[in-house]
Amino acid sequence: MEKAVALFFVLSVLLSSGELAAAESSCKMTEQGMIACLPSMADGKSPAAPSPKCCAALAKADLPCLCKYKDSPALRQLGINPKLAVQLPVKCKLSSHPAC
Repeated sequence: MEKAVALFFVLSVLLSSGELAAAESSCKMTEQGMIACLPSMADGKSPAAPSPKCCAALAKADLPCLCKYKDSPALRQLGINPKLAVQLPVKCKLSSHPAC
């Protein structure tokens, strides 16, 4: 679950820092996939359930790679809640969801 958080954090950081291309090539998460998952990770009272597009992108992503970015302060600045991001692999019913 924490790997999902890292994935989304990384992608958010990458989007804001211009490093998205590096994450896409090394962590296998597309910008479109990241955007599809944002409503499920955003701070707020009731986050959206992950969309099929989000889950499909997450299933193809290299979650251990994304974990490298989980502690980035840029994620919070973008309104991403790490606790919600960590829950995405389970909510997407992914068979493999290692912890960061």
